[in-house]
Amino acid sequence: MDTNRHQIAVAILQIIPSVMRLLAAELRQGNTPMQPPQLGVLTLLAEKSRNLSELAEQHAVSLPTMSSTVSKLVAAGWIERQRSQQDRRVVMLALTPTGQAIVQEIGQKLVAQVADHLSAISDNDLKTLEDGLAILQTVYVPFSLKNSGATSEFSPPNTEKLP
Repeated sequence: MDTNRHQIAVAILQIIPSVMRLLAAELRQGNTPMQPPQLGVLTLLAEKSRNLSELAEQHAVSLPTMSSTVSKLVAAGWIERQRSQQDRRVVMLALTPTGQAIVQEIGQKLVAQVADHLSAISDNDLKTLEDGLAILQTVYVPFSLKNSGATSEFSPPNTEKLP
């Protein structure tokens, strides 16, 4: 059984870079080119406002690195800096309406791209894949929630609202 787990772990780690390359290519080719880490910041801010330290911790990068990313996103008009209501010394980062629209647009395009790639898979295999992904979520979503401080289940950017 351990060998099977090992082989499955290798398979998961082999497929993730392929999926990420696909998504990164889609991001570069879009109307609003951006890097995956920038989308990651926008997606986290779509959940709730955060400060620079929280974003840096979530992405496992230094404060100067995250500060550079945030400055680019502020310059693009996708996020804004706001003083915390609880502690005026703390600067919170939040999506602008334009940033919210970008997250929605990109989320919808990425979901469509992945769905298109899945069209070659039979309904039976799709059900098996869906079941497998549900199992993976039980393992990795709690880890993600613990590290993000979030309290709800993970969900991709909501694309149902857009036509």
